[in-house]
Amino acid sequence: QLCLVGSEPSYRVKGYAYGGGGRRVTRVELSIDKGVTWRLANIDYAEDRYREAGRQQLYGGEMDLEWRENSFCWCFWNIDMTVSELAASNDLLVRAMDDSMNLQPRDMYWSVLGMMNNPWYRITISKENDYLRFEHPTQPALMPGGWMERVKKAGGNLTNGYWGERIEGGDAPEPVTEAAAEIKMTKHGLEKAITIDELRKHDGEDEPWFVVNGEVYDGTAFLKEHPGGATSIFSAAGLDSSDEFMAIHSDTAKTMMTDYHIGSLDEDGRTTLSTNDVQPAPSAIPSSKFLDSRSWKRATLHTKTTVSWDTRIFRFKLEHDAQTLGLPTGQHLMIRLRDPVTREAIIRSYTPISETSQEGFMDVLVKIYFDTKERKGGKMSLAMDSLPVGHFVEFKGPIGKFEYLGKGLCAVNGKERQINTFLMICAGSGITPIYQVFRAVMQDREDKTKCVVLDGNRLMEDILCKVDLDRFAKDNEEKCRLLYTLTQAPENWEGLKGRIAAPLLKEHAVREEFCEGEAMVLICGPEALEKSVHKALLEIGWKDEELMFF
Repeated sequence: QLCLVGSEPSYRVKGYAYGGGGRRVTRVELSIDKGVTWRLANIDYAEDRYREAGRQQLYGGEMDLEWRENSFCWCFWNIDMTVSELAASNDLLVRAMDDSMNLQPRDMYWSVLGMMNNPWYRITISKENDYLRFEHPTQPALMPGGWMERVKKAGGNLTNGYWGERIEGGDAPEPVTEAAAEIKMTKHGLEKAITIDELRKHDGEDEPWFVVNGEVYDGTAFLKEHPGGATSIFSAAGLDSSDEFMAIHSDTAKTMMTDYHIGSLDEDGRTTLSTNDVQPAPSAIPSSKFLDSRSWKRATLHTKTTVSWDTRIFRFKLEHDAQTLGLPTGQHLMIRLRDPVTREAIIRSYTPISETSQEGFMDVLVKIYFDTKERKGGKMSLAMDSLPVGHFVEFKGPIGKFEYLGKGLCAVNGKERQINTFLMICAGSGITPIYQVFRAVMQDREDKTKCVVLDGNRLMEDILCKVDLDRFAKDNEEKCRLLYTLTQAPENWEGLKGRIAAPLLKEHAVREEFCEGEAMVLICGPEALEKSVHKALLEIGWKDEELMFF
């Protein structure tokens, strides 16, 4: 899959091809308009390296492939396509031709010489929120899945010349679609009823139970492995967490829930939980700290400040002037809004940029993802941008498994660690949790912890919090190294250029420079960046326990 948010303008499509019988593949073409037009891909034969090497003495013998014209290896091909073109297409077709002018056929037919199935190769493209999902015809080996299996289940005919799509008169063929199956989160055959009293017995840190869509789950077994930390499960114990869970978790996480399902909450229990939603009792005395990890609390939008064309700072008024937010350094909170039409909960996690000690207000930096021709904008950011001053917003927290305690001492899932150096890797609005930790280190003159910040963006104006980052770096040169990298840098740019990837990390995140347990890498950014950075860091010697993803 490809994340559309913060993605590069182009995407490299690549694959491999084989002709058989020593015949060399001479052309590989791709189409995104069902074969109306084709584009030529670049082809590379790894075995050509041996031909180009000429005569070589190897292992006591002579190697000479200069004269051989047959190609018995797979070739590798690639072509760069714009992300906008891919997003506008429903599928990607590939065909190859060899030096005997044998061309892959358009239609599928049974052929022994063609490996029984050798038509154009088709990959479907679907849009899922902020992602493009690429689906191959089948999955490897005997694994279920692939668009062919889906089309067959929906009754489509794969040999109709339109890849199983329906043909209705002279109109363009319509694809056979299958309604998205609801993800099963309950154990088959389990019909145990759980009362509200039973649930309340598990509303603490010992064997925490929580409710999603009326079903009860035991989170005990997942406390250590939960990406959001054990506190996020503790805060849900004994409560209905349907909105938070369904809005934030992936389909993969939802499928795992069957392992933790222990029963269904009875009707009386569901009624009781439905009345305990947002606010504490009106008679309750306002606390010194605003946030509550077990209930949603309301703050009022006080001002909106435009930072750039797509970035705003939202200032929210807390319950009283002397109240602080109550957010530990390095942790984040959840914001909840309701869709004005469907009343569906929209929930996202954010890290405020205001000082943790600030009284009466909190500031949240939000990047707005607007609608474009290629994709729909971000639900939460657009909803935030449309809020009028004076409107309330719901907050809950703190959440997160990391906390910076000061002077190099941090805690991960409650377990304290002493480190000497933070390597901070971020992109776009992923700077906000990094900034909180960075500021805490820089403001404490007695804190000798060193920080190396690698901040990636597209344009110079996309760099968020730059004025404050530069000021802290200038005042703390002995313990700070601040590195910006741009993918579309201006001519006079003196910083780094390119994406945050293996080459930059090999140069600026060298594992051998630190002793065991001496450094920790903090990472926050788009999912695609986090995955690529994770892989690159492991390849250069970092361990998973030394990496912290916000």
